[in-house]
Amino acid sequence: MEAHAIRAKLTLAPVSPGVYLFRDRSGRVVYVGKAANLRNRVRSYFGAKAGLSTKVLRLVAVVADIEYILARS
Repeated sequence: MEAHAIRAKLTLAPVSPGVYLFRDRSGRVVYVGKAANLRNRVRSYFGAKAGLSTKVLRLVAVVADIEYILARS
């Protein structure tokens, strides 16, 4: 998935609580996180690079797809 496709996924991210999965090009899950507001949390990874740790920058570089699973809390 290219950068524009990731941006499209970010725009469609729900404002609800839930779990997000970052997948690499082969479809493997490389990271799982949870958030009260999925849109805000996931967008925080792909915004300004300043202030992000090296670990997060390396993670974001391999993300090819994002999956959302909604939850009540």
